[in-house]
Amino acid sequence: MRISTLTLHMLRNHDETFIELAPRVNVFCGMNGHGKTSMLEAVSLCALSTTFVPCDDKALIKRGSDACSASVTAYTDLQTPYKVSVTISTHERKLIMSSLGKRLTPQDIIGEMPMVALSPDFKAISAGTPADRRKFMDSILSQASKLYMKDMLSLKRILKQRNTMLHSAKNGHPIDTALLDTWTESLIEISVAIVLKRWAWMREFSTYMRVSYADISDGREDVAMLYEPDALPPELISGDEPPSPEDLRTAYRRIFDSVAAQERKRGTTAAGPQKDEIVFTVNGGIARESASQGQHKTLLIALKTAEFQYLKDMRAETPLLLLDDVFSELDSARAGNVFHLLASGAQTFVTTTDPRIYHEHFTDAHDNALFFVENGNVRKAMK
Repeated sequence: MRISTLTLHMLRNHDETFIELAPRVNVFCGMNGHGKTSMLEAVSLCALSTTFVPCDDKALIKRGSDACSASVTAYTDLQTPYKVSVTISTHERKLIMSSLGKRLTPQDIIGEMPMVALSPDFKAISAGTPADRRKFMDSILSQASKLYMKDMLSLKRILKQRNTMLHSAKNGHPIDTALLDTWTESLIEISVAIVLKRWAWMREFSTYMRVSYADISDGREDVAMLYEPDALPPELISGDEPPSPEDLRTAYRRIFDSVAAQERKRGTTAAGPQKDEIVFTVNGGIARESASQGQHKTLLIALKTAEFQYLKDMRAETPLLLLDDVFSELDSARAGNVFHLLASGAQTFVTTTDPRIYHEHFTDAHDNALFFVENGNVRKAMK
């Protein structure tokens, strides 16, 4: 995938920015707070319908405006043209248009322009909460599989309905037991579907991750990732063969029977894939508990390298690569591993406060470009 042009309108501190991009590496250089990360956010908005920076969508709208937008013109590896535009408004629903049609949903565009982002803030993947690791897993699977996205939307809808009933019961209101049982069965069915997809992904993705980590660490350390579905017996998912759907249904029914009273007391669903965990280990120790700062950085680069290769294989399309201020956080050895990832040929977007990054590593005037960003204004450096 290659983006030819990128347009920002009233996004963060940009009024109206339009640039033509180089096919390989595009470096955005500027002081912090001047709008260079916003360039990457605009790409993310067009790829995922949201930014890779954790924030409410409406936070992207420039102060004093009531809407912002980002749009790209691009072409696939097979040279098929692709356009997409995403508008966020303070008063209306998000408006998404692309070559696929108008008034689309996020589900329609996610995965069409695969994207991998790397930022120092992503250290939470290995060191943060289970929710951080689920978000990492769900993001990859959603870009790789529209069916998985559909399942996750169904899970969200079912949990909303079920939790509304449980909250009502907590507040002493009578509850329609038959209807609650129906929602519980729906939750079980979608949970089985999600667990099976996550189990299969874990088996595939862990191989990519181990290879990437071995390359970065020169094979000196052993790394693994384990899938721990919430409340399910470990023996159900620990074998070499996928778990039986019927065994999963039986297990979930037992689980929800056992937590029924607790759920009514607390007013919320107590189990399910919305609570699943991924465990990363380094040399047998749980990464979030025992890994050094350097091991966390190595693991993050390995995970993102694996994500890039996995999406490339699954989508048969080269993902875009977004690197947000990563070189200021890495020593020369780990920075070299990131540069190795750039050798994949992906179109790459880099933010930095130091223009030497460009001059020392991206000197091909035809394929690469340097942009200076100041107060929301973007200027391409002269060759």
